[in-house]
Amino acid sequence: MYYRVFILTMVLWLAACRSEESAPAVTPATTRSAATHIPASLGDSSTAAPVMENTPEAAEATAVPEAAATHTPVPPTATPIPVKELTVCMSGVPTSLYLYGDESLAATAVRHALYDSLYTTLGYGYQPQALVKLPDLADGDAIIQPIDVAEGDLIVNSAGKAVRLLPGTQIVNADGQTVLFRAPREGDPPVQMQQMVVDFALHPLVWSDGTPVTADDSVFSFELASDPITPGDKNKIERTASYEALDEQSVRWTGLPGFLDPTYFTNVWQPLPRHQLGDLSAADLLTAEVSMRQPLSYGPFMLASWPPGEQIFLSRNPYYYRQDEGFPAIDRLIFQTILQAPTWPELLANGTCDIVTRGLVDFAQIPDLINAAQNGELTPYFTNDLIFEHIDFGINSWNYGDDIFRGRPDWFDFLPVRQAIAHCLNRPRMIDELLYGQSQVMNAYVPDDHPLYPADITLWPYDPTAGNALLEEFGLVDTDGDGWREWVERDLQRTIVATTTFSITLSTNSESAFRLRLNELAQEDLAACGIQANLVNYPAETWFDDGPFSPLFGRRFDLATFAWRTGITPPCGLYLSTNITGPEERGFGGWNNINATGWGNEEYDAACQAAQNAIYGTEEFEANHQTALRIFAERKPSIPLFQYIKTAVTAPTVRNFQPDPTQPSELWNVFAWDIEE
Repeated sequence: MYYRVFILTMVLWLAACRSEESAPAVTPATTRSAATHIPASLGDSSTAAPVMENTPEAAEATAVPEAAATHTPVPPTATPIPVKELTVCMSGVPTSLYLYGDESLAATAVRHALYDSLYTTLGYGYQPQALVKLPDLADGDAIIQPIDVAEGDLIVNSAGKAVRLLPGTQIVNADGQTVLFRAPREGDPPVQMQQMVVDFALHPLVWSDGTPVTADDSVFSFELASDPITPGDKNKIERTASYEALDEQSVRWTGLPGFLDPTYFTNVWQPLPRHQLGDLSAADLLTAEVSMRQPLSYGPFMLASWPPGEQIFLSRNPYYYRQDEGFPAIDRLIFQTILQAPTWPELLANGTCDIVTRGLVDFAQIPDLINAAQNGELTPYFTNDLIFEHIDFGINSWNYGDDIFRGRPDWFDFLPVRQAIAHCLNRPRMIDELLYGQSQVMNAYVPDDHPLYPADITLWPYDPTAGNALLEEFGLVDTDGDGWREWVERDLQRTIVATTTFSITLSTNSESAFRLRLNELAQEDLAACGIQANLVNYPAETWFDDGPFSPLFGRRFDLATFAWRTGITPPCGLYLSTNITGPEERGFGGWNNINATGWGNEEYDAACQAAQNAIYGTEEFEANHQTALRIFAERKPSIPLFQYIKTAVTAPTVRNFQPDPTQPSELWNVFAWDIEE
């Protein structure tokens, strides 16, 4: 599943990027200048010397009397308009700029300069950019219509899978009822399902060779994305009935019957120039020079030069559709790869970099950045990442002995115990030590600045006094004065007959020094509440493995520390009972599923599933997501800790740099970037 693939990727990323060891300093490049950074082939007409005016006054000023010396003074040369340029330093070199090629942060950053996004995802929401507007069911440019279906048609069944319609297939009909399909008999009315139709309108975009961008270019892009050899997610494509051009600037997406996509307004494909690439196959485009290293653009910049090495040069696109608004604000954009960790703030001070993207900044450098910012040497930007760290409770374990009669109490099946531990964990201290105070405590699987975060959500702030009181009230007490609480068994006369020390495991993957330290801090916090937490760590391939013997997804842990991903749509599916890992023949979701807590709650399931089936932005969508968030925060199957942060740095003279948590790159608004000369 997506989240399982994602989490393994995150493990490797965190292990590589979050090391506390100091990285070697880079040897800075020479001081930036147009001569050293821009090849002569770029040629900028704005720097040409002006032509002298041919006027009588000018002729008189330069006339020479016959008897005078023959020396003629050199006329003054007007000062050329300075060219604005910015250098963006990144941690890697793109291998390809083809839209369906390299998906690295570096390639994404450069493509933001070449192509305006059709829509943006700022502030956990959606906004049109190169689209005139986002289609809306309320406006009529998106509709849900009834459509006749027959045996053999490709449809989406009630489980959300694209299948051929056969007798016995469970579908949702046009009336919203879940029924089993049977072929109509003679005289029966046709079977109908619901189908979405969505129209998109493009702004009057122009390719950098002067050719207008057309709706057919978007259709061409869809055709390439649909090809099996083209990498990428095919989920939306597999649920698309047709994608067609309506006119020069409008396209229409039609979904398969039964597919009511909550984010239907994103089912549009970024144009690619058919006139440039149309003669090449999808396979050829993955390796062709023209697609990888010579792309046309319709964004604020176009490719000027990409010589072998670690630099890419872009220049202003003369056909950019927003020129009348003064965009782009700069003339040249240079992408510079820094292969070693930089020394701050030297690279900014000597002009090697104007902007440093997040891939180059390590957590350990944050204090230096803050100090340099206080001295006016640079401007750091700390933006919440979508990745958040959390501690899962092992509530319903699998063959882990969580039965008091088998030697281990089922500690976390009891809500007061989970709530007490939430009070005992000093999450602000974790943020201060590990992230230098640059993140915030999370109270749910979305941050508190998310539009759907409920204002009345239950909070469990750091309060060890309250945590200890909950544990005492529940009956977990220290009977022998050794500092550890015990589970106490008494006879009918209330005499203690046995005690079990509240001793648990706290586990994570051993490659992450960041998480190892995080768990050490949690261990100290739990000890202050009388809970003995034993640190047990595993190699990533063991910790994140599938199957009944996996410590994490095999549900064989007490407390588990790892990361999940939040997003624009709250990921309530992380804690659905239908996603509990375990054998499907026993009613669980399979060993490759995602809910490792074993927790299930009928009210939560109902709210989450209703939210998942609702259209984005509707009252049903928002109300059900908020209900699920409230239940999660109250019932506490997991303790969200904090979001990771994305750190970027600019020179103090850079303007309009606006990184955002839900945008894939800091360059989403590169058209507006400016620099004070």
